[in-house]
Amino acid sequence: LRMDCWHHRIALIKGDTDDLAYMGWRLGDPTEFEAMVEKLTNAGIAVTVASDAEARERRVLGLAKLTDPGGNPTEIFYGPQVDAHKPFHPGRPMFGKFVTGSEGIGHCILRQDDVEAAAAFYRLLGLRGSVEYQLHLPNGMVAMPYFMHCNARH
Repeated sequence: LRMDCWHHRIALIKGDTDDLAYMGWRLGDPTEFEAMVEKLTNAGIAVTVASDAEARERRVLGLAKLTDPGGNPTEIFYGPQVDAHKPFHPGRPMFGKFVTGSEGIGHCILRQDDVEAAAAFYRLLGLRGSVEYQLHLPNGMVAMPYFMHCNARH
């Protein structure tokens, strides 16, 4: 799914499960990418650098795969395909300013059984901060989200 000049921000993949196939985090260039692979590997995290064919499939120049402490498939990449020659037109009217650009897609919520391990993992990826609050769910449960951000907007 497109939401700006990138080829896509969300990929829908047909499969046997209703689940997250992967979530990607962009790095600025090959040097940052290689440094992050080394940093994660040195921290004891299993990282697999993807083949050129897999990177092309994701429409990026470089790609590595790993898994967060909650079992969520995670990827780091650089060089996303930008289709600036194809203007983006939303499928519905947008009120106010719709922003992605250099600051990305916005928010995602990932279930984690070990919040501290997940926070440490995402800090390694460069996320920072935490805002903890109670979120009352329709089923009566109370979730305790731990909010981290990767840029000034989020």
